Parts: sequence; structure tokens; C-alpha cells
Amino acid sequence: MRLLPIACLAMLSVPALAAEDVSGLAVNLPDTFVVAAETSPPPYDVTFGVKSAADDPAPLEGEKYLCQVSFQDVPANAGLSVEEINAQIGSPAWLAMAKDGMSQIFDFVADSAFELDGYNGHEFIGKPKQKGAEHVRLVLSMVETARGRTAISCVTDADRLDSVLPVFHTIRDGVTPPV
Repeated sequence: MRLLPIACLAMLSVPALAAEDVSGLAVNLPDTFVVAAETSPPPYDVTFGVKSAADDPAPLEGEKYLCQVSFQDVPANAGLSVEEINAQIGSPAWLAMAKDGMSQIFDFVADSAFELDGYNGHEFIGKPKQKGAEHVRLVLSMVETARGRTAISCVTDADRLDSVLPVFHTIRDGVTPPV
């Protein structure tokens, strides 16, 4: 009978995950958010959609979610240490490569570094080049681990960016990338 209290204590010490995939990608957010598995667009292997449970803030018109959290397996990262990966992320060469790869899709408004579970990440804020999307702002946060790349992609309009950026950061900070 002593096992029941020990099992209950063990359950209390483990955080509840809103969503987790077999890859190890997890999104742990309070119940003020809804997290749902979604079909992954290439090149990603796993994707979760995240929105406010009360629709405040509401997703951008035409969007189902505030953010999408995706993971892509990157075999070239296998065997790299946290230190090696962290040295690459944010280096001038990595930033140039990332910006070059995305520059056809959007113009950069801002970018900044952040940390997630001991890994360095980088956040890009961009304005899509697509006609009719001049008022849209994309906030893309990327983290690399030995397993691969985790991307948190959030969209809003330019007028709401400052007010919803803290919500986007709460979502980003609730992500556990596969290691």
C-alpha cells in the first residue's frame, strides 16, 4: 500500500505536457492555450498548432493558430555537443545562412538571440514579401539540438505585434526541443 503515495508523489513532480510527440518535441503550456497535432509541412516531421483557449489574442485572420511548433530531424547534427551547437547558432556564418535562406520569403524587421533548455536559439521577425501581406508579421524562433531543428512560427498583423509578442514568447518558452 505504500506504493500508491510514492506513485502519486512521482506524478506530482513531473510536469504535465500539453502535447508530446515520439520525437521528443513537447509543448508544455497552461490550460489557457490549446495545443493540437497538425499535418507537418515539408521539411518538418512533427507539427503542433497552438492558440489561446479563449481566442484572445485571436489568430491572424485566415489562420487557425497563433503559432505552429515544428521539428525537423537533422542527421548532420548527430554527435554535436550542446557547446558546439550553441557556438554555431548566432555565429555570423549561421545568421548569414539563415537570413539568406529566408530572404526570398520575407524582409527582416528584427532579430535577437534567446535561450531554450540550455540551447541558444534565434528569433527573426519578418514582413512577408507576398503581395497582400504587407501588414503581416512573422515571428520565427529556431533552436538546433543534436536531434535536429525546432521552429516556432507565429503570425500576427503589424499593429498587434508589440501586444502579442509576449504571448508568442510564452509559447516559445513552453517548447521542449528533442535532444
